[in-house]
Amino acid sequence: MNKKGQSISINTIIIAAIALAVLVVLFAIFTGRLGGFTKGVQETDTCAQKCSSLNMNPGSHPIDESSKSCITGQYIAGAYVDGKFGCCCIPK
Repeated sequence: MNKKGQSISINTIIIAAIALAVLVVLFAIFTGRLGGFTKGVQETDTCAQKCSSLNMNPGSHPIDESSKSCITGQYIAGAYVDGKFGCCCIPK
């Protein structure tokens, strides 16, 4: 029997699928579609949440970058919506 048709190899199909997935991710990055996810995560990260997860109350936050400490309580490093230079949490 003569086979006149050619078949496409499995390797070619796998490489094409990976390339398509990469193109979709690149399209999402360059059109700004992935920015909405990180924005939502950053907006929910607050000092009040950090302190409540430690079973503490939020205290006064550092007002500048040089004072990364708390007079009383525990200092939590990071930039939050309600504390740009970190958080101070005081015991309940």
